[in-house]
Amino acid sequence: MSPTGVRRLFGLAVVLGGLALAGFTVVGRPLVGVGAYGLAMIATAVSLLRTDSPVFDERDETTSKEAASRTLTVFGLASAVVFPALTVAWGLDLFEWQPWSSAIALFVAVLFLTYGAFVVVIGQRR
Repeated sequence: MSPTGVRRLFGLAVVLGGLALAGFTVVGRPLVGVGAYGLAMIATAVSLLRTDSPVFDERDETTSKEAASRTLTVFGLASAVVFPALTVAWGLDLFEWQPWSSAIALFVAVLFLTYGAFVVVIGQRR
């Protein structure tokens, strides 16, 4: 299989695996979702092993780094507005924290704490 074909298969498997995991979890079939996700990840590994030429190169790495940077920027800016606004609304009894909203808030906090830790560690290495 050509590197382009492997990249397409890789991307398709990751997207479909993630959607299957989320979809089956939402409809109350989490083990089916995990199974579908696992099969998709196996498909990505097999596809990478079945090609003799490099599949990803420095352009892919550059694209990935830029996408990660923009993703953190979008989530950071959204979090800087959304969570303080929700906290104000909660303080005014206009909003009640639900388990799902609390989980999202905690996830975002852990995401940025992890990012901050990597900034410190990588900065110290340079």
